[in-house]
Amino acid sequence: MNLRSLDLNLLPVLEAIHTERSLTRASESLHITQPAVSNALARLRLHFEDPLFVRDGRGVKPTAMAEALMPAVREALDRLRAGLEPRSEFDPARSTRVFNISARDASAYMLVPPLARKLEAVAPGLRIAWSQIDRAAISTELASGRLDLAIDVPELRGPNLEREVLFSTPYACMLAPDHPMADKKLTAERFFALRHIAVSSRREGRSLVEEMARAAGGRITPALRLPNHQPAIEAVRRTQLALVAPRPMAEASGLAVRDLPIPSPMLASVLYWRRENSGDPALVWLRGVFGEIGAGL
Repeated sequence: MNLRSLDLNLLPVLEAIHTERSLTRASESLHITQPAVSNALARLRLHFEDPLFVRDGRGVKPTAMAEALMPAVREALDRLRAGLEPRSEFDPARSTRVFNISARDASAYMLVPPLARKLEAVAPGLRIAWSQIDRAAISTELASGRLDLAIDVPELRGPNLEREVLFSTPYACMLAPDHPMADKKLTAERFFALRHIAVSSRREGRSLVEEMARAAGGRITPALRLPNHQPAIEAVRRTQLALVAPRPMAEASGLAVRDLPIPSPMLASVLYWRRENSGDPALVWLRGVFGEIGAGL
């Protein structure tokens, strides 16, 4: 692409239309008139020789070209916003900075709701882009600046990583309220006999519940293996299956929660960041928010 022939002021318009799926809402989010948005879109269409957006009901939907452009456009705009934000001060109420955060499923499940409430109240313009980066790549992603924070297990190592433990919580067993074991004490024998759901982001290898059973001298063959906890919880709600999950998650589900009858590890979630960014006022503020949330879990 020849950047000299493209007015880079048009890129926020492209991003806004893609996000809002409406020229009217894009104009409102950008605080410019709808004719100005239409004119910018016309110039973008001319440059890329593609419609970019086509009508879809009362709104618009992106073309394949627009979808292909958006990852690079978003990354460029996010880096520009982060770089232009004053480093000597940080006002969460006025910030529009985008933070890229990697978190495992269980940690995100417990941290995102209180974080969303906090941001809605005190930092409505701030944006969080969540992902689940492969554990082996986290240090590199933080070093490159593509990732601002990561929440993962305590075992991560790297020469330039700083860390803070957010919370540590035990696991519990979740059952549907009408499950025969819902109001009974779980023994190891009863626990091993349950039909379990295993949650693991890996396609192969033993899951947590299988490792726990093996360490206790038992054996579990999961009836269902899923990559995330939310569908697993809903499956437990509608079946006679069992799920081992972090206790705060179990207690928030409205399902029957039973103590585990066998030894189990604690779920420890650690916040990681690049050492060179330790003094970034915005990241200091956000780390503090995570610390407050973690202390309440």
